[in-house]
Amino acid sequence: MSRVPEPQHLACDVFGRGGPRPSRLLLPAGRVRALGMGRARGARARPRPASKGPHVIKLVLSDLDATLIWREDHVVTPFALEAIHEAQAAGVHFVPCTGRIYRDLPAMFAGDEAACATAVTSNGQLVYLDGELVERVPIERDALVAVAGLLADVPDAYLVVEYGGEKVAVGADLGYVLAHPDNFWRVESALPEVPLESCYKANVRVVGSFGRCQEVAAWLGAELAELDFVCPMPGTPHIDLTPHGFGKDHGGDFLMERLGLSPEEVCCFGDAENDLAVLRHYENSVAVANAVPAVLECARYRIGPAREESVARALLDIAAATRAGRMPDFMG
Repeated sequence: MSRVPEPQHLACDVFGRGGPRPSRLLLPAGRVRALGMGRARGARARPRPASKGPHVIKLVLSDLDATLIWREDHVVTPFALEAIHEAQAAGVHFVPCTGRIYRDLPAMFAGDEAACATAVTSNGQLVYLDGELVERVPIERDALVAVAGLLADVPDAYLVVEYGGEKVAVGADLGYVLAHPDNFWRVESALPEVPLESCYKANVRVVGSFGRCQEVAAWLGAELAELDFVCPMPGTPHIDLTPHGFGKDHGGDFLMERLGLSPEEVCCFGDAENDLAVLRHYENSVAVANAVPAVLECARYRIGPAREESVARALLDIAAATRAGRMPDFMG
């Protein structure tokens, strides 16, 4: 087994081998499909016929951290909540599209469950519609075991898996975990092996710099083609794991199909690497000014930085435009 190269010898190829591939695994509600370990991917979903007349935005997929939310407490502002409700009143479906899990959302939306009842979580692996879980795609256990095996000889990086809201460090000494709360936030237990239960949320916590995190992500991606390793929060040494070629766009398409919409009626906002799949997929893609370079290059439109409530202001623009039967001004 190869060791993690020195930082100066390796750039961050966070998508593993071959780059991201769009996934369109449109399954009936509640049906589980496991991906990974070399399984062939599904074909793209056939786009719905374009609706007659001018298009309007009816579905908004928004990342949270450093996109919609900018405060250090990770809670939306009252202004942003007002903008969300204004969009909803105009007939627009507002959807948090995040790497976080669903149970994190009510607190992030200041207890306003109506603002986050429909959501794409765990980077597209868990999808909720009006508070009901309608789609789930687990990470195969064999792939997680392979990650844990690779990290066994890496002293500053550990696999963390989540089950029922409990975060568990795999192969780590619990004393070490508790001694590094900034790296292992909300991790309060450790196990020697990956549990047998289906896993819908996994990441790697790195006790080191963001540069070191990028190095580990690139190395894991080169070693395990069946998974993708993305750094969802610029500056934070944290790596999200997803089945290869799988991303938030899967959840977006699932909701789009369920709601009977077309791709032209979807708008998405993002800032980080785990947003690239959804930004590449939808034409109406928007980057905040504080986004990483790859996102700024990928998105069709750019707005101001997150801390200037730019996404909330865009939501108000969308609400007014949808009511008027036109596209929003910031897309002009």
